Parts: sequence; C-alpha cells; structure tokens
Amino acid sequence: MSAIKFLVLVALISCSNANEESLVLKIGAIFFDTEMKLAEAFDVAVEEVNAVNPNLRLDPIKHYMTIDDSIVLQDLSCELIGNGVAAIFGPSSKTNSDIVEVLCNMTGIPHLQFDWHPQQSFRERLNHQMTVNVAPMELMLSNAFSDILGSKSFDWKSFTIAYEKSAHLNRLQHIFAWKQLHKTGIKMQEFQRGDDYRILWKRINNAREKFVLLDCPADILVDVVNASIDFNMTGSFNNLFLTNLDTHVSGIDRFYSREFTVTVAAVRLRTYIPPPVHDEIDVFDNEVDTRFDSLGTQLVYDSVVLFYNALLQMSQRSGFYMPQFSCGHGFWQPGPHIVQQMKEQVKPPYKTQRLKINAHGQREDFNLEIYNPLIDRVTHIWNKDFQLVDIEKIKENSTQAVKQRRLENKEDFSQKPVRFTVATRVGKPYFSWRDEPEGVHYEGNERFEGYAVDLIYKLAEECKFDFDFEPVRDNKYGSYDAATDEWDGIIRQLIDNNAQIGICDLTITQARRSVVDFTVPFMQLGISILSYKEPPPKADIYGFLNPYGVEVWLYVMIAMMITSMAMILAGRMDQFEWEPPSENANRELVRQNIWNMHNTMWLVLGSILTQGCDLLPRGLPMRLLTAFWWIFALLISQTYIAKLAAFITSSKLSGNIASLHDLVDQNKVQFGTIRGGATSVYFSESNDTENRMAWNKMLSFKPDAFTKNNEEGVDRVKLSRGTYAFLMETTNLQYYVQRNCELTQIGESFGEKHYGIAVPLNANFRSNLSVGILKLSEQGVLYNLRNKWFNSNESTCVEDSTIDDGQFDMDSVGGLFVMLIVGLFIAFLIGIAEFLWHVHRIAVKEKIPAMLALKAEFNFLIRFWLTKKPLHTYRESRDSTSTGYSSLQQLSSGSTVKKKKKTKKRAEY
Repeated sequence: MSAIKFLVLVALISCSNANEESLVLKIGAIFFDTEMKLAEAFDVAVEEVNAVNPNLRLDPIKHYMTIDDSIVLQDLSCELIGNGVAAIFGPSSKTNSDIVEVLCNMTGIPHLQFDWHPQQSFRERLNHQMTVNVAPMELMLSNAFSDILGSKSFDWKSFTIAYEKSAHLNRLQHIFAWKQLHKTGIKMQEFQRGDDYRILWKRINNAREKFVLLDCPADILVDVVNASIDFNMTGSFNNLFLTNLDTHVSGIDRFYSREFTVTVAAVRLRTYIPPPVHDEIDVFDNEVDTRFDSLGTQLVYDSVVLFYNALLQMSQRSGFYMPQFSCGHGFWQPGPHIVQQMKEQVKPPYKTQRLKINAHGQREDFNLEIYNPLIDRVTHIWNKDFQLVDIEKIKENSTQAVKQRRLENKEDFSQKPVRFTVATRVGKPYFSWRDEPEGVHYEGNERFEGYAVDLIYKLAEECKFDFDFEPVRDNKYGSYDAATDEWDGIIRQLIDNNAQIGICDLTITQARRSVVDFTVPFMQLGISILSYKEPPPKADIYGFLNPYGVEVWLYVMIAMMITSMAMILAGRMDQFEWEPPSENANRELVRQNIWNMHNTMWLVLGSILTQGCDLLPRGLPMRLLTAFWWIFALLISQTYIAKLAAFITSSKLSGNIASLHDLVDQNKVQFGTIRGGATSVYFSESNDTENRMAWNKMLSFKPDAFTKNNEEGVDRVKLSRGTYAFLMETTNLQYYVQRNCELTQIGESFGEKHYGIAVPLNANFRSNLSVGILKLSEQGVLYNLRNKWFNSNESTCVEDSTIDDGQFDMDSVGGLFVMLIVGLFIAFLIGIAEFLWHVHRIAVKEKIPAMLALKAEFNFLIRFWLTKKPLHTYRESRDSTSTGYSSLQQLSSGSTVKKKKKTKKRAEY
C-alpha cells in the first residue's frame, strides 16, 4: 500500500512539473459533414490561441455526423467526455436534440454553441447550465429589426414579410408586436427552398407591395431576389430589407447595376461601437481574411477564444485539474468556474464586437451594421444602448477608413438622386402639347405646357430633383375595376413602378390612398354644374302687351265699343239722363242728353284704366250697366297687372335650374360626369339622398350620360344647347367658361375636393414634395400659377356690364314711351284737324277769307299766356297795334262782361 502511495505521489509531482512547463487540454467538437468551413475555422482558431501562450495548449478532437440522430450524438458526446475533453463545441442548430447540453450539465464539461437554437424555457435552462452560446439572442435581434424599421431613417409603415419555411420567426416577434397582420400593416408570404420563387413575387406584386422584408438562408438568397426582376420589383421605389446576417457572403452584389435600383438594406455583426462606449478594439487587419467571411465561422472562432481566455484564467488557480472520467460517472469541478468566467468580462480579440454573455449563457450584447450589400457600404449602426445611429456620427478607425477608400469610387445607384418619371394625362389647362411655331421643334419636357408642368418645374427647383414627363397611354386618371381587380391610368403607372410622381387634376380619394400616397393638396375646389347659356332674349319694347294675346285685346276693344253704344242707348231711353230744358239759339226750349259717343267712350276708357270720370249716370238702368262694366274693367285691369308682373319676372330668369336639387327634380335636362373619375366616385359612394338620386338618374339616362374626359363633356354641353349639363370640378369649369361664351356655371359649388400629387406608397420623398408645396404656397407661387392658367384675360366674350338690380331700362319700357308719343301725335293731329275745321266754320259764318280767320286764330293760339278769347278774333286783330295785345285785351274784357250777363239771365229763367 505504501508503494502505491509513493507511485501516486510521484505521478502528481510529475504532472505538477508538466503543468509548469506546458498544460495540454483536449477539447471536442461535433460538426455535420456539410460544415467543413466551420471545422476549418475551428482548427484555425485553436492554432491561433495555442500561439498566444505556450504554457496552455488545446488539443482538438473532431467528430462528424451525417444525419441528425440523437443516439449517435449521445455516443459521440460520451466518447469525447471519455477522452477527457475540457469542453465540447457544437453541434449546430441542425440537430433537434439537446442531449449534448444535458450530458455536459451532468458531467460539468463546458458546452459552447455558435449559432441560433430555440429559445429555452426556465425548466430547460436548469438542464443547460453548462451551455454558453456566442450567437446573438434571437430576442435581441428581433428588437433590433423593430427599431431599425420603425426609425426615421426607414419609417416602414406597412410591408410584406417573405420568409422561408425553415426560418426562425422568433427573430421577428417584436415586429409582430409592433405591426398587426393586416392589409395596412404586415402581410405574410411563405415559400420553401426549391419552389418557383416567381410565384412568391407575383403574389407580392399583385398586392401592390413596395416594401419587403426577406428572411431566407443566404445560399438561396440570390435565386430568390433574381426572381423579383421579372415582376418589376427592383425599381427605384422598391425597398428590400434582408435579415440574414450572412447576406454579405450570399453573392447578392452581382445585382449591382444601373437597372437594379431597389433600395436594399441588410444587417450583420462586426460593427464599431457608438461613442462614448469604446471598450473594445478592432482586431482585423487591413487585409480581408476570407477564412472568416461567414457569421458561422466568426462565431466558431469567438467561441474558441472565449473558452481559451476563461481556461487561461482558471488554469492558473490552485486546485485545477484535467477531467478524467467516463460519461455519467463523474463531475469536473473546474467546469462551472470556467463557465462563470466566460460570463464575466474577458478580454478579446474576437471576430465580432461586444461579446458579452449574460447569466443564462446567452449573448445579449452586440453591434449590428446596417449596410447596402450591393456596394458593401455601411449606413447605420445599432446596439441595445444607442439603438440606430448614423454612421456619419461615428468616428471611423483605420481599418474602416481604408475599406471606405477602396469603395469611395463605387457608385450607389439606389441612393443616387433619382430622375423622377412624372405620369400625367393630357387635359387643358393642366397638361397639353405645346404648339410649335414654324421652324421650331421642341424636345423633352419642352414639348409640354400647363399648370402641372409649371408646378413640377417649381417643385424641382425647390426640392432639387430632375424629371421626365410621360403621358399615360389610356389618358385616364386612375380608377379601380372590381371585375379585374386592377387600376388604370396614372395610378396604375405608380403601382407598377413605371412612374414615381403622378400629377394632373387628380383628386385625393380614399380608394386611391389605399394604393398610393398623396402630398399635401396644391389646390382646393368643389363640384359645379356646367350648362349651356341661353342667349338673352331680344328686347321687346311692346312687351307690356304680352300679358294678353291679340285676340283678347281685340275682344276688349269690341267690348268697349259695344258698352259705349249700350250706354248711349240706355241713356236715351232713361228720362233721368236728360238735362233740364234750356233755350237754344232760336229761343226754343230743348232738353239735352250728355250720353253721346264721346262721353260714353270716355267713361268706358276711364273705368278700365281705373282713372274714373266726371260724368256719372243718374238713372237705375244706366247705373246697373255702368256697375257691371266697372266689374269687368276692374278684373281685366287687375288681371293684366298681375300677368304683367309675372311676365316681367319670368323674363329675367335665365332658366329654371339653379342648383343640383333643381337638376335632379327635372326631366328635361340630362346630366353626367367623367366615367370613373373622382366626381363620379363622389356621387356613387355618397350617403346623401340627393347625391344618390343624382347618381341613379345618371345611370338611367339614355344615351349614356358619362364621358371619357372633360373635353368631351364640354363639347356635349355646347352641342346639346340646353338639354345636357356636365358636373365637373370648379377650377376646370371656370377655365372653360372663360373661353366659351356659350357656357355658364349653375348654382354654387358643392362637395369639397382637393388635388394632390400622387407618389408610390411609403415613398420617402413624399414629405419633401409636401414641404415644397407648402413653401410655394407661402411664397405666392401657387396663387400666381392659378391666375396664369385659370384667370387669364384670354376670354373673347362680351360681358354685360350692367348689373341686374331689379330696375328696368329703356329696352323694357320703351314701348310705353312709343305709345305715349303715338297718342300725343294722334291727339295733335285731331286737334289740328279740329282747329282747321273751326277756322273754316268761322270763315263761312262770318264770310271772311279763310286765311284771315286762320291768321287771327293762329295769332291767338301762339299767345299761350292769354286765357280769355274774344268772340271775333279776326276783327280785333285788324284794329290792334303792331302787337295787337291792347285791343284784344279790351275786347276780351268786354265780351267777358256780356257773357256773364247773358249767363245770369239764363240762370234766372
């Protein structure tokens, strides 16, 4: 027994001396036979750490597996433990068994992993306490992806996640919590390795998606992306985010070209630490080491370095010994201390930055580079402390500076200032072909003119971009066809990525906003009714006669004649209508009747004109006849006045349609709008009763009430001459009314609408355009453009300068003056005739020359200040002075006295 103790003591002393000289520990590694690069990286890592300290060396033992078999894996693990390994590396996540973790937990052998494994529960962590994983935690990666896409630099509002079936969706759990699975949030598209990837992109393209998060293995990434080219998913306004950390070794940079302008972003480790935290150094040389390109090889290297550093610390402590026991028959006491040392702060060098292990053996701290994989240019850096940081804010060290100098001549096509294609439609005054003078030929954008052209030029100057106008072939705005599930016009061009800006008189609607985005409005307007303007009726100076027809006037005059004759007859029959007896020139007593044709006509006319008369009947028959005539005259005159007022009022109305309500309530005038335009959508989707009635009537009209464009609607209004009205935007209506004298606007505008510039969904330049529009508005540019194209003085219409304030002009009442003049003329003709007849009677009675009598009467006639006339003017005129005033005055006075005496005697009789 003592001999045995001596031999054991000698062996321990020998081992102690050996440890002082050189300590060699075995480590085991398990790889699949398809992971030769990982095995090579493992060998290189062991070789490099063995060169660090000659007193501690690692002796690797590698085993390979062909299939995932837990029994084989258990046997390999027990064999390694039986060989006395101080740690087991692997296997990768291709295995579904945790037998290695369990065996290492039972024996105290450290177990190191270098890729993603399923997230462990609390119970599972109890059996995996000896396991350390240097791969970033999937939970932290998920948090990083969510921060990146939600940042201001990316600002993804809705997108599609395309993932390979075997992908770990745990890396996206924060995104699922951030955005809902909805049409306006996140859409999911699954595919499998070996599928026809064109089907995937066809589904995405049909969904009008421009933002795609692609999660798939790096070895099929090129094939998947290449399939998107056939569906125009690689344009300037498509966005692709690649979550695989090995994207940089997938070969995706082969797509670098001027045609492949999609904005691509990917993530990887090996980034600099945002300041002020700078507790690690960059271990890379200026020359690129291709042996550790992939993340897997880097993590294998880091796992070896991590274990070696911890082992180097523990091996220098007393009580350390090498494991020597079989599987399941012992526990290596230094093992837990080595694992604890790996969880504490240990010094690099590492291939990845910020390698820190938490209490559960998981790596929760790391840096992510966000970069463009086509040109290998870093744009941002993320870590859990600083989130997303722009690379320009981070001071580059020498290695990155050298690398940047190598790439500074490589052009980034996705970040290059884009020359926008502007989709529009031909339609004045927004966009039209420019007239070319003789000998002048325009090229490019100079071929066009209009409000939209000027606005884009101003925006380009304000926002610093170039552009090319491209009119759409179908010349449509953009409407949705439910039967084909397709859009047309300008909206379709934006959806298909054939254009980046859409502008014209394009109304912002909810349906369009579901497939494209709009800037702030550049014009506010409403809907108005365009109608044919009836020419004003010619002035009728005899319009006051219109209330009654010719037949009625004839009957009234006949009634007046008959009534006058009836009054003469009744007056002669009624004894009360005869005057008392009086002496005539022959001294005979006679009775006189006042009801002759002159007096009865005067009574009849005065009654019908409501002026009265100084001759009134005395007998009952005559009074009854007069009373019934007054009733007739009253009704005729009052009816005439009422009809005249109504006629004048109606003649001043241009039509009986003054609003949409009037238009809907009548059946004479048809009305319509542009088929599929925003105005038709306004009526078709409105909940207002009147708007729905208008829409239903438009659908029922035959022929079709809808038009292809505004020009067709305007032409139809002009040709219809009052039987068709067109519903259109107010600004366009004003433009056509100013240039077409036969058109007019009916009523006030209704249905507030806005014109905006359309851009693809989530286009990052939309906000710049909106800011540009606001600046142009503040500077008065939009106001000037509107005046230039809508309120120009090109109208050739002769506008009526008079304002209809309810007053009548001479054209309206001229007939009355004509009637007055005619009446005066006739009266004077009759007066002259009677005057001449009176002169003739005097000449005959007094037997004097007619000229002498005419001269005497005329001389008296022109002396209008004389109110008393002598009986024989010709005598006094002969004896008068040169003026004849004195004799006439005396004779006039004498004759007056005689006349008074004679009248007095007659009264006494």
